[in-house]
Amino acid sequence: MTLSERRARILALIVDDFVGSAQPVGSQSLVERHQLGLSSATVRNEMAALEEEGMITHPHTSAGRIPSHRGYRYYVSSLMQERDLTPQEQFTILHQFHQASRQLEEWVGLAASVLANNLRNVALVTQPRLLEVRLKQLQLVELLENRALLVAVTNDSGVHQRVIDFPVAAHQEQLTRLAARLNTEFGGKTVAEFPVKDANTEPPGAVEAAVVAALTDLMLKEQAAQVESPIVEGVRDMLRQPEFGHSDRMLDTLEAVDERRLRGAIPSGSFGQEGVAVVIGDENREGPYQDMSFVLARYGPEGGAGGVVGILGPTRMQYGEAVANVRYVSDVLTELMREWYEA
Repeated sequence: MTLSERRARILALIVDDFVGSAQPVGSQSLVERHQLGLSSATVRNEMAALEEEGMITHPHTSAGRIPSHRGYRYYVSSLMQERDLTPQEQFTILHQFHQASRQLEEWVGLAASVLANNLRNVALVTQPRLLEVRLKQLQLVELLENRALLVAVTNDSGVHQRVIDFPVAAHQEQLTRLAARLNTEFGGKTVAEFPVKDANTEPPGAVEAAVVAALTDLMLKEQAAQVESPIVEGVRDMLRQPEFGHSDRMLDTLEAVDERRLRGAIPSGSFGQEGVAVVIGDENREGPYQDMSFVLARYGPEGGAGGVVGILGPTRMQYGEAVANVRYVSDVLTELMREWYEA
C-alpha cells in the first residue's frame, strides 16, 4: 500500500511526535505544533483514514492516536530519514574502542555498552562464531559395553558431547578404530558434505550407523544455532521508559531480556550479511517480543567468524538513530576483527 503524500506526512509526524512524547497525538496538536496549513477537521479526517488503513490506532483512554505496528513498518520502510553518524559521534565511539585492549571479549562488551548508552534501550551483542560449522575431530569413549560417549570438536573451537546407546556390544578398541576411520571420512566437512552411502555400498554396522546418526544430529543442531547467547546492557534504561511502568509489563520485559531466552528470540533469519534489519512488533515471535522491536546487523569479515549486534526496545523507538548507531558499531567491529585476524 502506498499512502498519499499528505497522509504519509501526517503519519510521519504522528510517529515522530509519539516517539518523542509517549503521548497519543491529536489533530489539533499536529496543526498547532507543525503549522500544517490545514484545518483540524481536515487532519482529523486524514487520521480517520489512516486508522481505517491500519496505520494508527485509537487508545480507548485518549482522543489522540498512536502508530500501529503496521504504521511503524511503513514509516521505517518508506518515510524514515536515514542518516550517518556525524564525524564527532563517530570519533567518540571509535576512541572508546581504541582505548580498549585487543581482546574480542572486551570489544563485544564495549559495543553493547556504547549502544545502550547512546540509545537508552537494551543493547545485545553476541560473541563471534563461524557461520559454517565443520567437524574438526571426533572421539568415542566406552562407557558400558553397549554405551559410548561421542566427543566432537568443531572448527569454531566448540566441544560437543553426546551419549550413544548401541543395540550390540562395542568395546574401546573397536570404537577407537571406528573413530579414526570416521575422522578420515568426515573431518573438515560440514554436515551437508558428509559422505552418504550409495545403494551399491555395504550398509554400515549398527554401531557405526548409531554414531553417524548422532554426529549428524549434533552437527545440524550446532549449525542451526546461528547466534550465541548475547551480552546484554541497558536493561535499567529501557525499564525507565513509560511503556514498562506497569509491574506486569516490567516482569514480562525482564523475562524477555534474559540472555538465554534472547538467543532463541533474535530473528537471525531477517537479515543478511550486509545492512541493518528492523523487526517490528508482531513481526517477532510470540510473547513479550510482539510489543518490542529489534534493530540488528551482522558484524565480521566476509567468510570469517561473525556475530550479531543490535538493539531491543519498545516499538516506540527512534528508529533512525538506532539504525545509524547499530550500522556504525557493526562496521567498527568488522574492521577490528579484520585487523585482529590479519595481525
